[in-house]
Amino acid sequence: MRKLYTSLLITFCLSQFSLFANPIKNFNAGYSFKEGRCKIKIDNKFGFMDKEGKIIIPCLYDYVSDFHMGQAIVRQGKNFGFISKNGKALTSLIYESLEGFQGNRALFKKNGKYGYLDNNGKETIPAQFQKSLGFEGDYAVFSKENLSGFINRQGEVILEPKFDFAMNFTEGLAPVMIDGKWLYIDIKGQTVINEGYDFASNFNEGIATVRVNGKAAIINKHGHKLTDFDFDNISEFINGYALFIKDGKFGTMNKKGKIAISGLDRIVQSSSGILAYKKNDLWGYIMPNGTEVITPVYTEAGDFNNGLAKISMNGKFGFINKSGKIVIPAKYEAAGDYSDGLVSLELDGSYYFMDNKASEKLLLAIEENDASERITVTVNENLMVYNNGKLEFASSKTSNDTVR
Repeated sequence: MRKLYTSLLITFCLSQFSLFANPIKNFNAGYSFKEGRCKIKIDNKFGFMDKEGKIIIPCLYDYVSDFHMGQAIVRQGKNFGFISKNGKALTSLIYESLEGFQGNRALFKKNGKYGYLDNNGKETIPAQFQKSLGFEGDYAVFSKENLSGFINRQGEVILEPKFDFAMNFTEGLAPVMIDGKWLYIDIKGQTVINEGYDFASNFNEGIATVRVNGKAAIINKHGHKLTDFDFDNISEFINGYALFIKDGKFGTMNKKGKIAISGLDRIVQSSSGILAYKKNDLWGYIMPNGTEVITPVYTEAGDFNNGLAKISMNGKFGFINKSGKIVIPAKYEAAGDYSDGLVSLELDGSYYFMDNKASEKLLLAIEENDASERITVTVNENLMVYNNGKLEFASSKTSNDTVR
């Protein structure tokens, strides 16, 4: 199958203050694809391109998030809003802050108060709360007069604000603080676990981390302690294992509190089932039960995604598979993470997008030119010229067809 190459040639209108600036610093395509769109930064403004290298959304924004559920957060100046994948505004740019959608609700702040948008961009729960958290499940935390309570997705109060602090419900329980101590309540507001912890985390996979006198332990949903308070910290459980720190060293434990690994310099949590770990200042990979998969030989190591993990050697980046075989040589100056089947790698100011078989799909390069600010994009045989973010000219190199 013929490779798809995109050559992105960018020219800048240079002021007396930027005449000697390196134009590469004003161009960045080292981002990840999400839902078929990838951020791109040109002259300190953000837009989005598709997997063919076409700039679908012009570079007009001071900040953009990745797309999630078909929407992205954008900012111009101090004001935030949502756009759709074709660049159409879902909301006006009127918000002081925005969070991504969690189900059919997104948290916003306007005029110093918090409320929630629905999927159509409508303020379905008006800005009325002193503070608020995004929804997790059917409920969210809100604050009134410095006390926390809970609302449902219709904005109805289900638990009046009477807690000093609260976190969202997970697995039917929520940690709340009363008189400086943490306990757990159910959705009716009844106390289920009342041990008076200094801190209590959300439940995940039926286990939560609690702290007393600066030390951590894990409990189950009945409040039964599964370890002693011997640990500096314990992470949430993923696929049956959690990471812990004890006396400055890292390890793993199972859901019964049994230690599987201990005494390592560092371990990074992973949803792939293979953990990056550090030993003697080098990184390798290990299973949560302690079985070594790849011997530590790398100066940096990332999580596995699409079967590949990012590694670094001698300051350069590449990718290996789960057997430790190098799939993409460690020769790139920077590398992103695999997402939507592609990864961005930077070399000498150019960006290469590859799939998980190291097949090159896109090439984006910058060429300095002191003409007016314009962007020329070549996708296979097609030529497109953008001026101030707008498509000005499009034609085929192999024909006389021209669109203006």
